[in-house]
Amino acid sequence: MIPEEKIQEVLQATDIVALIESYFPLKRAGTNFRAVCPFHNEKTPSFNVNPQRQIFKCFGCGAGGNAIAFVRDYEGLEFPAAVRRLGELVGVEISEEQQDARSIARQKTRSRLIALHQGATDWFHSMLLKSPDAEGARSYLKGRGINGEVARNWRIGYAPADGGQFLAWAKSQDFGAELLMQSGLAALRDENFPGRGLYARFRDRVMFPIANDYGDVIAFSGRILDPDSKLAKYMNSPETPLFLKSKTFFGFDKSKRAIIRDGKAIVCEGQLDLITCFESGIENVIAPLGTAFTSEHARIMKRYTEEVILCFDSDAAGYKAAVRSFGELAEADVMVRVVEMPPGQDPDTLIRSGGVEGFRTRVETAKHFWDYQIDHLSETMDLDSPRDRMEFANLLAATIAHVTDRVVQDGVIHTVSTRLRIPAEDFRGRVAAAANRHRSQQGRAAAYAQSAGAGQAGGEGAGASEQPPIQVENTDVIVLCKLALTDAETRAWLTAERPRMPALQQLMDAEILTKLWAADYDASNPTAVSVFLSSLPAREEAFFTDLLIRKTPGSCLEDAKRSLARLEIKEIENRMQVAKGKLRSPSLADSVMTQTINAVMLLKKELVEKQKQLTNSE
Repeated sequence: MIPEEKIQEVLQATDIVALIESYFPLKRAGTNFRAVCPFHNEKTPSFNVNPQRQIFKCFGCGAGGNAIAFVRDYEGLEFPAAVRRLGELVGVEISEEQQDARSIARQKTRSRLIALHQGATDWFHSMLLKSPDAEGARSYLKGRGINGEVARNWRIGYAPADGGQFLAWAKSQDFGAELLMQSGLAALRDENFPGRGLYARFRDRVMFPIANDYGDVIAFSGRILDPDSKLAKYMNSPETPLFLKSKTFFGFDKSKRAIIRDGKAIVCEGQLDLITCFESGIENVIAPLGTAFTSEHARIMKRYTEEVILCFDSDAAGYKAAVRSFGELAEADVMVRVVEMPPGQDPDTLIRSGGVEGFRTRVETAKHFWDYQIDHLSETMDLDSPRDRMEFANLLAATIAHVTDRVVQDGVIHTVSTRLRIPAEDFRGRVAAAANRHRSQQGRAAAYAQSAGAGQAGGEGAGASEQPPIQVENTDVIVLCKLALTDAETRAWLTAERPRMPALQQLMDAEILTKLWAADYDASNPTAVSVFLSSLPAREEAFFTDLLIRKTPGSCLEDAKRSLARLEIKEIENRMQVAKGKLRSPSLADSVMTQTINAVMLLKKELVEKQKQLTNSE
């Protein structure tokens, strides 16, 4: 466990606005900041950051908390690991007390995996620079315009054909077989006979390290050198606890600032395309690990920019990849344009043969996606043929159905119908039909995914997003909670009134209030409040964060006293209802009936006194 004073020190040293802006851009909205939420798919920004309280809150999905909670949820870490990560960022050394054994094991594994990838990066890079075995790799890179400086900038390496060399290095660094398999850098020769040992996954390949958003190497992409090899030209690490291909871009740690600066991202197919662009001064460039975008890729892009420019090969495979990518990006409300590439050329060869300005001009004159699609289909279909024109219209309708902004979609429908020489209303009907088919497909996919995952719901490790948010309807509970967190005078009064707490615990919604009543924190110190909230389960932390960032009724101690009085009146009324219900029982003994009648009379007297007190205070 990390001592509370260390958690407080970390939070005091952190500016949550600067922290979150190191991950994705924020826009000022009055005294707060706003962005598209990173934790769920949305089009209208509902993710808010409050610099005064040093908290964030999404009014769409309910996520919220302090800087530690953001790092925890964004990077998928356990709480102690998130504190350590934030401590590293702000220069606070973390000392720990005893931890849960499983948390220790998970953190140790993650740290060892990062250390293994970093060490492997250095080893592969050293092999490229110094090993005689890497002569072919050096020649290949030189032929692709990659000199020593560029290789160092991108930490490019070489995995020797003899995989035993890598395994021997790993053993010398005390990286065991289990860790090597978890990393994906090695695998069992025979899963049925583990005793036969491991083999190195990457052999005789140029190695491109893949980093996460903040620069830690989490995987590799290896390019085969033997032109006659029947193996895949590029091979990526398998997915691991560190690496999810659908959420990772090559080069994003270097290019994200340029994407924010330029307001658009250029998407290339390969690592060398990206490196050549970046080293030539076009820095707002990324590459998915595999050509097409996923929905996760599109969601990440939406947080950084409103426009993506696809730069894929001009062949059939490049066209199909562009269509798939457009679908994901359009549904995330990202505008898509496409660079026209000469046949057989890619950004790397185009820049090296014709200079960067020629490529830059192509980027600046990139077509809107539907114009690109029309031009591409026109090369293989005859618009004078009614059959081809109908098929043409259906293909375009399926594409435009992904555009969710109705104004944009309507403009595209008019543009396309004019180019196809068909009535706009007819084409609009085709788009609507395509949209319905798409929604049906999404519904079936979602139902299948829900069915497949039903057995896992609620299991160990389920995140806060899988649990329903806390809902509190009682305004008096909300007032008391808000003031208990933000007003030191109210907090002190509530602490003195703790003997009144047990009576209220049976009230609906009041259970969450008792959390604050029984806790120990300084309401005059926002950082202390933040530390306390960090100790709560994620759902409770999100609920209280919501109260801190929202405007709620009640602003002083007198409001709190009136709210508590109303809750106590409600509690007395509940007890009276229970007692009166007992009196209606036909089998009630006379002695019990007498006791119950007396209890009801006492409750009526108590109720009248409370109501008088409340009336006098208002």
